[in-house]
Amino acid sequence: MAAERRLPVLALPGLSPDSLGSYLASLGLLRVLSRKWPSTRIAWRDEVLQVVGGPATLDELLDELVRVASERAWTHYDKAWSDDQKKGTKAKSGEPLALWQAQADEQHLQLFAAHAVPHARVSFNPLLGTGGNAGARDFAAGWKQAVAALATARTNASKKSKGRGKKAAVADGNAGSGTDERRREVQALLLGQPVTWLLEKLGAGSWFSDATKLYNSGQSPSRKGLVSPWAMALACEGLALLAGGASRRLGARSRAIGAFPFVTEAVAPVAEKEAGRILHEIWAPLWERPMTLAEAATLFSRGRAELRGRGALTPAAFATAIRKRGVDAGVSEFLRFTLINTTSKNTFEPHFEARFALDADIGRAAAATSITLERVTALIEQRGFPSDGKRFAGLRGPIEAALLDVAGDPRRSEAAIALLDAVAAALDRIDRNRSFREGKVRWEPLPLQWLPLLFSDELPGAEARLALSLVSAFPNAQPFATYRFGVEWKSGWNYAHYTHAERPPARWVWGPGQLARVLGAVLSRRLLDQSTADAGNAAHVRGRAPLPATTTHVHQWLAGELDELLLQAWLSRLALFDWRNVPQEVRALIGAENTRPHVDGELTLLGLAQPLVDQRTLVVRSLSPDDLLSDETGARTTEVARSLVTLVRSGNLDSSVRLASSRYAMAGARLASFAVPWCVRDPERLVAALLFTISYRDRAVLFERWLRPRRRQLGGEAHV
Repeated sequence: MAAERRLPVLALPGLSPDSLGSYLASLGLLRVLSRKWPSTRIAWRDEVLQVVGGPATLDELLDELVRVASERAWTHYDKAWSDDQKKGTKAKSGEPLALWQAQADEQHLQLFAAHAVPHARVSFNPLLGTGGNAGARDFAAGWKQAVAALATARTNASKKSKGRGKKAAVADGNAGSGTDERRREVQALLLGQPVTWLLEKLGAGSWFSDATKLYNSGQSPSRKGLVSPWAMALACEGLALLAGGASRRLGARSRAIGAFPFVTEAVAPVAEKEAGRILHEIWAPLWERPMTLAEAATLFSRGRAELRGRGALTPAAFATAIRKRGVDAGVSEFLRFTLINTTSKNTFEPHFEARFALDADIGRAAAATSITLERVTALIEQRGFPSDGKRFAGLRGPIEAALLDVAGDPRRSEAAIALLDAVAAALDRIDRNRSFREGKVRWEPLPLQWLPLLFSDELPGAEARLALSLVSAFPNAQPFATYRFGVEWKSGWNYAHYTHAERPPARWVWGPGQLARVLGAVLSRRLLDQSTADAGNAAHVRGRAPLPATTTHVHQWLAGELDELLLQAWLSRLALFDWRNVPQEVRALIGAENTRPHVDGELTLLGLAQPLVDQRTLVVRSLSPDDLLSDETGARTTEVARSLVTLVRSGNLDSSVRLASSRYAMAGARLASFAVPWCVRDPERLVAALLFTISYRDRAVLFERWLRPRRRQLGGEAHV
């Protein structure tokens, strides 16, 4: 048995990956140390950089860095391609740079490949500006200044004082005479201790936020940005890893976000004033399994995410891809940075946005979350979806922002609800804009397995329960979404999608106004569609009730005790799901009801009218073990249901009761007669309540209140 080998490990908390510059410096540190210790590996554990298998002690590491600084043994960075780049810019062609690349020395090619890709035009790495410049920031000039400063040993306070001037701002330290300050400063940088040796004008503001000019600081209107020369030198050393693979850089149609690793387009703006402010995004990978320089270089050369066979070019697609497919190179999480304009339109500054851990355990809902993200991404990235061009549309931004929140933490129910609200709001705008409808936007309904995440570990409230009872009862052939949105529904054994046609369908009756009136319009239109259906499809249009509400919930609706805006929001959210098959985990959202049903005058009217309207069975054991309103009786027809709804809506309840009594008589059920007029607080609410399905037991209890009292054969009364 081979002897166990233990590798030395050094923890360096100073290079926090939350800073893009520090992340680049971590990569640069790996490259520098690998020259002396080829087995050096790095990884991140609990957000702390770990150097594994390299120097045995921190002193050895510091000695090597000081040696590299003294001998200027860094990767040379001089932008040898600068003159040819200017020729290409003037000619609006990538040919000059392509010719330079074909004849350049090997030592220049690796850094050049991280900066630009010449083809018909030139694609530049967004992280490095236009070939190494971001406005007045010249990264190579900043590197040269930092390397020059590091090459000279600084051993006492007098040398510190000489370093002050327009180009340097140095704070006095406590290092004693004869001590090389470079060693103490790099140790402070790596261990997260206060750094006192800071320089100006290194051009590092595009990677280090602290190196950006800061306004309203102290007594002066602004102060110049400061950064450690060690941080700048190490960050530039890591740039070489940002070159994409050769296969990704070749071709006349190469794009920056496709050629360079882990680079995506900017997230869509939420407000019009934000348009164009974010330039691009960088998704920096972290890994917990230590990687060598060769392994890290391979990871970056392959740094590409795919979704549905296509490269992920947007933040939404990238987040969806890593959540759906995972990463096969040991990456444990991604850090999302945006490159955003701050002090100038010609420069950019990195902002840390979010952390995307790939080991989030959300149980069986993980697959449903992936499918949800994929379908929402397909919605906003299709060609017909309104985009932000010369005219700001503002539809994609809220959806993409909410999608990134869900991808970042799939267990947060608030983020999931926000995503559904953003999608519903965007679909409403598409429905109400003729130019948007011309795009014929298509979308797939979301998987029901994802629905339990909306409620976390809590039971649905009254508004959510009523919405569930309504949406789940619509037939597969005509889901509730076809009345909620202006869409056409197409489904088959292997496909299902909604399409926004150029002209709104007549079935789309949803609109502004009181919710009771809108739901009444939905019921009337549903009955009209039902009356025009073929007789052979009667079973296909028959409703169902997998998730019934309770009579207490319906009573709260009739009494006006619910939050109608919340109920309306839940109806819109649930309309986005695929209700053709209801899984067991969704049925478990509502527990068994053992309490006696709530009964009052309005609920008894509901119990009389609803069985004649909703096509569901009514079983009253005292009368028959089968459906009381079966097709053989002819008592329940769509025409009768429409007449009944019309009478109730007009407030003519006495006529509606007489009509219902006559239809039940055809089924052999004799109802009691009452010599009093019927009235309700709001007829529109009663009509809308006919859409809220309740359990079969509660339906039977409410209906039995109407049965005429009769004596049993052995004495006693059966009904009271």
